[in-house]
Amino acid sequence: MFFSKRRIVLFAVIGALALTIILIPEIQYLVNAPDADAIEFKLANVEINSISNDTNNVELLLSLDVYNPTDKTATTSKVEYDLFGNNEFLGHGVLSYEDIPLNGRPQLSPQQTTTLKSTLILEPTNSNLNLIQDLIKNSTSMGDYINWEVIGTSQIESAFVIIEKQFESKL
Repeated sequence: MFFSKRRIVLFAVIGALALTIILIPEIQYLVNAPDADAIEFKLANVEINSISNDTNNVELLLSLDVYNPTDKTATTSKVEYDLFGNNEFLGHGVLSYEDIPLNGRPQLSPQQTTTLKSTLILEPTNSNLNLIQDLIKNSTSMGDYINWEVIGTSQIESAFVIIEKQFESKL
């Protein structure tokens, strides 16, 4: 009786150890995160979604292009940003996918650009009232006279790692 229970367990453990040693490079590749510093965020477009005549609130639609030059797929769970127009702070926006499972979040595929869209409601304050009034008057040609800037952070995720990425972009 060469194959007793003890020997079967011993061979199984030795086989599992050998397989783990052989697969260590693949395991490290899967566990390591993509290079978050290489991922680029670019403000692609800002357009007026709607204007409220009652409150003078303006709803903007921002498009952020995210380019992943790495060879690993990643995703993002949260993007927080501050929007500036002509160097005036206009508002703080959050684009969150935290309550969505990992496979349902926007995929940042290798060597590809993914566009994230976010809405931001501008409420008039003393500091931004002139800019909001200009937006309302000239809603069709706002790109001609407003210098947009976005500064923010994003959580870049892979299977086991979450990395915070800061970004800044002008349009």
